[in-house]
Parts: sequence; structure tokens; C-alpha cells
Amino acid sequence: MKSEQGENAMLVTAIIPQKKDPAKRNIFIDGEFAFSLIAQDVLYFKLREGEPIPQETYDTIQDNLIYIQAQDTALHYLGYKMRTEAELRWKLTEKEFAPQVIEKVMDFLFRYGYCDDKAYAKSFVKERLRLKPKGAYALKMELRQKGISEKIAEEVLAETDLNEAEDAARWILKKTRGNLELDEKEKQRLYGFLQRKGYRWDTIREAMALVEAGEV
Repeated sequence: MKSEQGENAMLVTAIIPQKKDPAKRNIFIDGEFAFSLIAQDVLYFKLREGEPIPQETYDTIQDNLIYIQAQDTALHYLGYKMRTEAELRWKLTEKEFAPQVIEKVMDFLFRYGYCDDKAYAKSFVKERLRLKPKGAYALKMELRQKGISEKIAEEVLAETDLNEAEDAARWILKKTRGNLELDEKEKQRLYGFLQRKGYRWDTIREAMALVEAGEV
């Protein structure tokens, strides 16, 4: 953003108190939201509506104060549980941090191991299999929905001992309570349930055979 007042200056068009945090001010430059600062920093950097902000001042604010805000936002978001790269980028974008600030924060998170999609995927699959076993397809779709790349999802699933047939057999026992004398409608309902869990037809047939043979 360059204003007409100088090649290296931009125009502060509005300084508006935040509704959620009255101590902060939303700064608009050339008519667009740029960043938020506490009131003391607005005074320190001598920001005034209708006056230019030098490029050097703008860069100092973005590379230091705003970067620290963005980093704190990301670390706080990570404080509850592991997050994917996509989730972290979404959170920082939602908070209206500039793209270059987001990239700088992501570099920090990658460098120090705070963001690792493969580690996230391994942990996610392990927990899913412990609590609610699902087939490989369903697990892959869940990982993709969380922003995990197809390559990483496939790698993690290939490295995981899924035991899909045994897991599906346990679901069959749970849903039928061990009674396999099902009519056609009940069978279709059971098969549909297992398919929604991500089990393929060949896995379902294998699971049924395990149950019928009493091997589960």
C-alpha cells in the first residue's frame, strides 16, 4: 500500500477502539484493516488519523509487535491440543494477521516442532483406533478434513497396524449382540453401518467370517 504523500509512506485512515478490548485500537491504512495495537503503542509510534505512516515504521510494527501477537495466538491455540498446519493457518487468518506475518509464525512453529502434520496424524489415528475404530478410508477422510495432505495420510495409515477385519468384527458383535440370524433388512442396515465406518466389502466379509467362526 502506497499513498500519494510519499513513495515510502502509507496513510492512516482510521484508528478505532476495539469493542471486545477497549485498550486496543484497530488501525486502518489506506482504507483497509492493517493491525491492532494497544493505545500506548499507538502513541509511541505517533500514529494519527489522516497522517502517513512511514514504511520503516509499518515494517517495525509488523515484524515485531504484530509478529509477537500472532506467535502468542498460535501458541495459545496449541495449548489445548495438537493442531494441523491448516488449522493454525485458519486461526491466524481468522485473527486477520497479514500473510507475511502468518508465514513468519509458521516458520517458527515448524522450526521448533510445534507444528508437525505427520506427528499429528499418527496421534489422531492411534486415538481413533483406541476409542472408535474405523476403516482406513474413513480415517483418511477425517485426516483430509483436518487439512492433512493425502500423501501424509496415506503414509501414516500404511505404517499403522489397523487390523480392520478384527475391528469390524467387534462392531458386528456389538451391533448384533452376537445374534447373526439377521433378515435381509437387518443385514443391509449392518453392512451400511460398517461401510459408513470406512470398511470395504472384502473387509466386512472377512469380519463376518471371523464372527461366524468364533475367532473374535
